[in-house]
Amino acid sequence: MNKLSLTAVVASAALVLALPAHSTEKEFTTKVEIDAWFPDAKVGSKDDAIRKNDVDASQAFSIAFEHPFAYVPNVKVRYTPIKADRFEYDQIDYTGYYKLLDTNGLQFDVGLTLTQFANGEFNKGGSVDSAQPYDQSFSETAMNMYADASMHIPNTHFHIFGQYDFGSGSGTRTMDGQAGVKYILPVDAAVDVEFKVGYRVMDHEFGYFEGFDSDQANVMVDGWFGGVSFDF
Repeated sequence: MNKLSLTAVVASAALVLALPAHSTEKEFTTKVEIDAWFPDAKVGSKDDAIRKNDVDASQAFSIAFEHPFAYVPNVKVRYTPIKADRFEYDQIDYTGYYKLLDTNGLQFDVGLTLTQFANGEFNKGGSVDSAQPYDQSFSETAMNMYADASMHIPNTHFHIFGQYDFGSGSGTRTMDGQAGVKYILPVDAAVDVEFKVGYRVMDHEFGYFEGFDSDQANVMVDGWFGGVSFDF
């Protein structure tokens, strides 16, 4: 296990041990979310990466389950398919997290995410570097730290939010972050509907490919998104 991965595990364990007990009023909840994302992409080394509008409009789907048991992690699964002229992959994030802070004004979650890259293909048709092997397929996993926070704007239904996954290991570095504003509409005592807009960035340095180091196989996908979720 590399140093950063070990640090991530130790830090998460320390946070779990430090957590206060969950409120006894909390019940089981489920949150289902869908986002429409309109990204561009840069591929290549930091110094000479080329940005193109060659990424198909994407959707992200997620479902989360929360419960009242203090030391059992809540769970969330998110699926984001990415398809571009130069590369493609399906990113599936499996997250276990704890609510470190949960008040009327502030919410802060921490945990670990296992990210799976499935059905991947890089340097499609030699579009990244024609001198290197074409159409390199990949299916890999990465372990990331996870953090999610939101802050309520007083006397409104608006909240500012941010989410961040990051990790490094085996020659690969992964980062997926987003930030924005959401509007929470209480439908009744048991159901909330959330509308949100924001900006999402994936910045992955893949160390999986023949003829490319992780700097040359740097894939950055970023753009605006809008979404809706149901919390019940």
